[in-house]
Amino acid sequence: MKTVKIVGVPEHFNLPWHLAMEENAFAERGILLEWLDVPQGTGYMCELLANHETDLAIVLTEGIIRDITSGNPVRIIQEYVASPLLWGIHVQKHSPYQSVSELHEAPVAISRKGSGSHLMASVHAKKMGWDTNQLQFQIVDTLQGALDHFKMGSNAYFLWEHITTKPHVDNGELKWLAD
Repeated sequence: MKTVKIVGVPEHFNLPWHLAMEENAFAERGILLEWLDVPQGTGYMCELLANHETDLAIVLTEGIIRDITSGNPVRIIQEYVASPLLWGIHVQKHSPYQSVSELHEAPVAISRKGSGSHLMASVHAKKMGWDTNQLQFQIVDTLQGALDHFKMGSNAYFLWEHITTKPHVDNGELKWLAD
């Protein structure tokens, strides 16, 4: 039996992988899947691929393309989710910010350089007509890191997948401004 190490973020998109592992769906093909949750996101998973610490990664297309163009000798083997993610724009629950337009000079919390939160913050700033060279990034590592960062009173904003952050908006840990 060949063991294949696979990594992905602990989000709802990866339920099919977990169900397949529970059912030993790949056993008849001689494959044993080992899953590792990587809450740090695409940037960290790119590092795991580059360091040969995993065989497969479920990553954001934008992040892996950026990493490939920076020299990571990995390749994309298949599209997993064709629809774009809905990125929520969040601030800490007591933030005075009421609209996205107020964020143009605010720092941006990101999991790491090259991550989805980093790339999408840059894309969003460009779409808003803001100077992307003026963005100030604060590394928070994970969604939990962002929640902790906000609990300490950060005035940053944070982009993360809408459905994954919804429970934290619903329970009052985050304030959602827009998608």
